[in-house]
Amino acid sequence: MVKAWFIVVVMSGVYTDGTKDIFIFNNPLDHGHFHNVATCQKFIGDHPFKLVKALIREYGNRPPEQIMCVPEETVKLFMQEGGKRGEKT
Repeated sequence: MVKAWFIVVVMSGVYTDGTKDIFIFNNPLDHGHFHNVATCQKFIGDHPFKLVKALIREYGNRPPEQIMCVPEETVKLFMQEGGKRGEKT
């Protein structure tokens, strides 16, 4: 079974309820994910300006706190646990 990896960004800043904005890239490649963590990390290293440009469109000049590669199971769990804007995680 092929594992899928996604680029996930934790944005700087914290809301009064302690939550943070999380951005999940769902379209870095034609099929939306990576097949291993090494390829995902290489994409981040090779395309930092492309990623930052997308984050600026979404969040303005607010910098990212952390950019990481996360397995699909973790992304699904995050979304199931309330990973929508304004919902506590």
